[in-house]
Amino acid sequence: MPRTAKPRAVPGALPLLLLLLAACACHADDARTPLVGSWDLVAVENRGADGSVERPFGDRPQGRITYTADGFLSAHVMRADRPPFATGGLYSGTQAEKAAAYDSYIAYYGSYTVDATARTVTHGLAGSLFPNWSGTGQTRHYALDGDVLTLSTPPMERDGKPITVHVVWRRAAAP
Repeated sequence: MPRTAKPRAVPGALPLLLLLLAACACHADDARTPLVGSWDLVAVENRGADGSVERPFGDRPQGRITYTADGFLSAHVMRADRPPFATGGLYSGTQAEKAAAYDSYIAYYGSYTVDATARTVTHGLAGSLFPNWSGTGQTRHYALDGDVLTLSTPPMERDGKPITVHVVWRRAAAP
């Protein structure tokens, strides 16, 4: 009976295959790469179609947005001049103090995806200080200029007038 040749294993084939699979998986995340890291808040502007500009978090807002390589994000934006509660207690502020604290801070967390062709990033919000955003996707146009990232909303209506919101971030220096 004739013998058939058995296929021989190629030495190192499994590590090479794993390396190729890892390279393919990393390629899918390449669109995220420019955003990965932490960014410090520079400015928040509501720009009207009429050329008006409003800075709802003041002239020197504070905050940070962090994008992780594995697709998570966390964002915080606040006025720099937020007054403390008179009592000093976390839960014991007056209704007016609590309203002022809410009106001067926004925070959310979740995941994100990037469409490099459309130059958009979509924040998939798992939770938000503004409850209406929890469980939604918030898409923003992005522009990168060196260490400056600008996120802009699509046109929206505020108080009966069309606006776009532009949030400017600067890449955070290492601690």
